[in-house]
Amino acid sequence: MPKLKRQYSIAAIVIAGIALLIFGLNYLKGMDLLRRGHTYFAVYDDVSGINDATAVLFNGYKVGQVVGTNMLSDGTGRIAVAMQISEPRLKLTKDTRAELYNADLFNRAVRITLGTGAPAVPGDTLPGGAGLSLTESVSSQIDPLKRKAEAILASADSVLSAVQLILNDKARGDIDASFTNLRNTLENINATTRKLDELIAKESGHISGILDNVDKVSTNLAANNAHITSILANMDSATAAFAHGRMERMMGDLEATTAELKDLMARMKSGEGTLGKIMSDDSLYHNLNAATHQMDLLLEDLRLNPHRYLSIFGRKDKLPKLSRSDIERIREAYPPNSQP
Repeated sequence: MPKLKRQYSIAAIVIAGIALLIFGLNYLKGMDLLRRGHTYFAVYDDVSGINDATAVLFNGYKVGQVVGTNMLSDGTGRIAVAMQISEPRLKLTKDTRAELYNADLFNRAVRITLGTGAPAVPGDTLPGGAGLSLTESVSSQIDPLKRKAEAILASADSVLSAVQLILNDKARGDIDASFTNLRNTLENINATTRKLDELIAKESGHISGILDNVDKVSTNLAANNAHITSILANMDSATAAFAHGRMERMMGDLEATTAELKDLMARMKSGEGTLGKIMSDDSLYHNLNAATHQMDLLLEDLRLNPHRYLSIFGRKDKLPKLSRSDIERIREAYPPNSQP
């Protein structure tokens, strides 16, 4: 009998040790066997970072934990995750989302987002979802920067190649010469500015006098502004009177004179009057021409035979000289083809 009690004691100690071991292991996993809850499920394509005792959070507050994972038997490769919700005050609905996300830098958790549908019952499968993992999130932000950096490096390489191609020995020499010319130009500008300052300093008194005179002229103009305005008004009145009176009369007289001149020219062209007859009849020209010719002959005869006209020049010659007029008169009296 004492031996039987001893065996029972050993068995009880072993059972208690096993129970304590199971309780300790679950406690280390974060499971509280003394706290009861309801189990819900969610299905995911990828459960990286999720294991037993992964926390289930609602607005950052722990309301349960993952108690198991199992692959579905439909051949899709999706994984069902069992979640124990131990917070009795949290009322889940059928459209409540259980989303996997990065709780911190190293751990992932299940985030509960309540819906507005009908209340869920233990054992329901909630809609699942997964946010980007830390690696994916970092990659999504770094990849665009990487592509931009690669594009910038490629552009910089192209620019450096172009600059290296452009800046050959001759181009560098031209640039050095340009900088030298620019420095010389700046020195010339500096020297010119210095001379201008000296000139202004030297002629400051003269410039001040000029400005004083200008100021006096401006003052006089301002003081005599009314008088100048009156003079301009008088000139405007005189000009207007001249333009509206005397100018009109002059233009009228000029127009009448022009009309009379046109009438006179028309009458002269038609042969009326003395000038008209002179312009239209050339007999006067021929008569004048003949008279001039006879006058020339008379003067020639007077020069050669003055004794014909004046006896004071000496005695008469027995044989008078024939003047050109005599010759022409003889020629006219006896033409070459006439008979004696």
